[in-house]
Amino acid sequence: FLGAAPGSTLEIHGKQKKSWTKLVATLSPVKRGSCGLIYDSADQDIKKRTGIWMNIWNSDGSLFSLEAFDLTESRVTLTIPDVVEKIRRIPFGKIVAIAVQKTIGTPTEMYEDLYTAIESLGGYQIRNVRDFEPYVLIAEKGKPSCAVEQAVETHVERFPGVERPLETTTIFAHGHLAYFARSYTEIEKNKDEVRFRVLHRDAAFPKLSFLHDVTSWQPGDEIVVASTDYKWRQAEVKTIVSCNDCEPNQIRVHGDFQYSHFGEVTFGVDERAEVGLLSRNIRIDAELQNVCYNYTEHEKALCDIFKRDTYGGHTKVIGGAWARIEGVQLTNMGQQSTLATYPLHFHLADAVPGQYVRNNVIRDSNSRCITVHGTDYLEVSDNVCLNHIGHGIFLEDSAEQNNVIHRNLAIGTQYGTLLFTDMDTNFPMCINRDYCALLSTFWITHPNNNFTDNVAAGSDGSGFVFAFSDRPLGPSLPRMIKRGLYEDMSTRYMKVAKFSGNVMHSNQLAGLWFDNRLSYGQTDMNKYVPENAKMGLNNYSPRDPPNENGTLTETVLSELTFYKNEDRNAWVRCGNIVIANSSFADSPTSYAASHTMRETYCNVRDSIFIGETDNKGEPYTHIFHREFPDMPKSQRPSHQFDRSIARGRPEFTISGVQFYQGPSYVNNCFFDQFKNWYYNDSFVDQWGIRPLRPAAAINFHPNNHYPMVPRNGVSNVKFGFCDGSNDSFRVMDGNASTPWWNVFDGTENIIFRDYDGSLTTTADASIVKDRPFFTGDRCLKKPDWNLAICPYKYTWMVVRGSSGVLQNKYKGKTPVLISRDDHPEDVYVQKGIVGHKYNLRAYKSYTVWFNSTVGPAPRDIQFRPRYGLENNETLRFAVCLPKSTNNFTIYSTFPDLNPKRELPTWVDNLEDLDDDETMKAFYWDKENGYLYFKMTSPYSFTRPGQECAGDVCMEVNINRDDGDDEPAVCNTPVPPWYFKDRYPRVKNRSCKNPDSPEGLGAPIETGYLPPPAENQTCGF
Repeated sequence: FLGAAPGSTLEIHGKQKKSWTKLVATLSPVKRGSCGLIYDSADQDIKKRTGIWMNIWNSDGSLFSLEAFDLTESRVTLTIPDVVEKIRRIPFGKIVAIAVQKTIGTPTEMYEDLYTAIESLGGYQIRNVRDFEPYVLIAEKGKPSCAVEQAVETHVERFPGVERPLETTTIFAHGHLAYFARSYTEIEKNKDEVRFRVLHRDAAFPKLSFLHDVTSWQPGDEIVVASTDYKWRQAEVKTIVSCNDCEPNQIRVHGDFQYSHFGEVTFGVDERAEVGLLSRNIRIDAELQNVCYNYTEHEKALCDIFKRDTYGGHTKVIGGAWARIEGVQLTNMGQQSTLATYPLHFHLADAVPGQYVRNNVIRDSNSRCITVHGTDYLEVSDNVCLNHIGHGIFLEDSAEQNNVIHRNLAIGTQYGTLLFTDMDTNFPMCINRDYCALLSTFWITHPNNNFTDNVAAGSDGSGFVFAFSDRPLGPSLPRMIKRGLYEDMSTRYMKVAKFSGNVMHSNQLAGLWFDNRLSYGQTDMNKYVPENAKMGLNNYSPRDPPNENGTLTETVLSELTFYKNEDRNAWVRCGNIVIANSSFADSPTSYAASHTMRETYCNVRDSIFIGETDNKGEPYTHIFHREFPDMPKSQRPSHQFDRSIARGRPEFTISGVQFYQGPSYVNNCFFDQFKNWYYNDSFVDQWGIRPLRPAAAINFHPNNHYPMVPRNGVSNVKFGFCDGSNDSFRVMDGNASTPWWNVFDGTENIIFRDYDGSLTTTADASIVKDRPFFTGDRCLKKPDWNLAICPYKYTWMVVRGSSGVLQNKYKGKTPVLISRDDHPEDVYVQKGIVGHKYNLRAYKSYTVWFNSTVGPAPRDIQFRPRYGLENNETLRFAVCLPKSTNNFTIYSTFPDLNPKRELPTWVDNLEDLDDDETMKAFYWDKENGYLYFKMTSPYSFTRPGQECAGDVCMEVNINRDDGDDEPAVCNTPVPPWYFKDRYPRVKNRSCKNPDSPEGLGAPIETGYLPPPAENQTCGF
């Protein structure tokens, strides 16, 4: 433990080194057929053998011999003399490699001869190799002093359920060649492997080129190269070696790379891999035990989860102390069993201006990276964190403010156990799945902080998570009250201070997650939720000042870069959140936004969306399990992709913007590389399917229960392709045959607007489902989109009540039916799981029934138009009700109708109602059972999130004062209300030249340029 108590000072200042940079040239693995590969034992037709493998090469790297020696108990007495004799007879000057496969066996007296023979080659660690431990040796016969070998550094005590994989690997440089040997053992999964390779020296010690000067990095220092694929575990650690031909922005490293690491700007998106320096001249290392403690039930649970000791050291700065920590390397710090024990931790320190945590390395942390707890004005900058359990850079109590979190690189966030949000849902500590699994690299619990130029380069959860509590958590609540800084629910009303320049990639869930609340130990939905557990909607609605009476304002998140996040790049719960000047690419869904508070919206603007870039990642073999479930697994067809596929689901539709509930807007954005790809036509004849990799610039949430609002829309959108060219589509809707698509009320109620015609060439057009309920004769069918483009305006009509079939107990049972009177055959049915919300076309008439097969007729009904109906647009309704009804009480907000002030005008026929312009007329057609009325609004919409035109929210409330509750039956067709159609016909216009993304997206940092292309000499 290292700490700073009140009144004390902690100053640690290591040597200044460049913390991290980016590649400017792609690193590619040396694979079969690569220029630098001379020999690979994987190409040999060999079978696994438990024991010792011996690979011998000639001086030019060609194979002399490859042989396995079985050291299972029954074969030891026969095998060891063979090994000894083999080593004795190796000609001098030959290169020999030895590797243990699975186990060297249990030593007996005969092993003395084996050890002596291997030691004659230079293998001085062989006597320490235990059962099931890997070991490798490479030597030149006759020069034992030049041998290189590797065994495990510390022996790990093993017991069932906690075995960890072990690996040893070494490289032997000889002339212009380098020889590799690898031994790998994983008992729990019964995996083991040995492998030998020969590479040209330049391939074995590759040169890396960076964006910045790295002359502060020295031979012997370690670096980490981040993954640029979906899997963050493709990050690779290497050791710097001396380099005589390197520029100031270049180094060489020891060993080739297993994975590709992208180093380019592709289609305007910066996907260059980050490279962090892991070495500092001041080190703080915690000693972990070889044994995983399991004396208590909690320790046993930790052992089962992590399979190793997770009790390390910690550093803590208490309030009243002064601390500045920079240039320090911390390893194995933190304790998974105990709260408040983290590698670097400012604990209830209040305001700490001038104090900082800079340019440090936190590696293999047992609990978080850097914790800011009850602390304000702290600088956390230029730190590198590799492999940590639980949230990484962690603002703990939803009370921390005015902190500067700048240019930190974090890789390898893994589920932990300290908080519910740290936990995976299958951990035993997760007592309720709803509480858990909000893991993030950057955990942001208060909006009033500054996050700039950080990188979340790999998490088992998300990269950045914004999740606030309505009150400070834990000990911060009384402290905030004492300091006079507490205001209830202020976090939900406060805009984010600054969130700019951040990069998020290679995260398993989302790059950015802006949703959910944290419980302060409260009741939610009539259930108690423990403190720090995840709850439902974030209810975010930023205002100035930050309270419920403040004026609505925007939170702007800017200059962000998202790519290769496996579920989605960004999920935002709309609360006037704007993402601006950002770049999205290479994710199944780049941007999805969901509704939260009234009068709020989401907007993405001035940004770039790219479906798939030149950053292909690792090749993927797809086996068609879903399509052929009854076929034996070994016989199912497969396809080899030359790029990685998120979640292994090539059938999932790639999209740039995924419209959801709304209101959500897309302004001045560019889309490209969304190609529908029929990737294997040979399957048509052979398997009867034509597999498709679907994509569209814009599509819709595939599991949406919430009918979309009609004010969702786009303006000034730009495309790098013409719609339909090369099977590339700007919009695409799914249906019941679309993989991972479900037929719900929301997915059947698709709608958004093209405000300026930049998408459809028709200004103010609406894109809707292609069915008569929504369309008209001036629409343009778009079969490739599975939609239609219509020139009409729509409103979102909410129908609700508290009696009859409108009671909550009938939700999900299709209690309400509705049809447009000019197309009565197309009855629109919703299950009504989240209520009854319909997108209705202005200047049309509709008939509403209550499902007689479900329950009784309601006695009270409300009609509430939202997100539409402006500028005197009008709707007419016929509501089917029991014919036994004689009297109604009508309430209306516009016009103002109330039994105590003004009564409606009851007319005797439909013609009089249609002629009425006051909207006060009602007509009860008792004979046929229809109550008729109209609704309109003279006001206009003036704000993006505005729910009602002119802020006048209309409602018509109908109460039946008498009559029975038997289900109403109305069989007489309702005459349509005809209004002269002044809308222009939508025409199919030819595409102009593709647009340009110039000036859009996240800015690209400049520095050293990529090195000039060199002719491949294969090391000669």
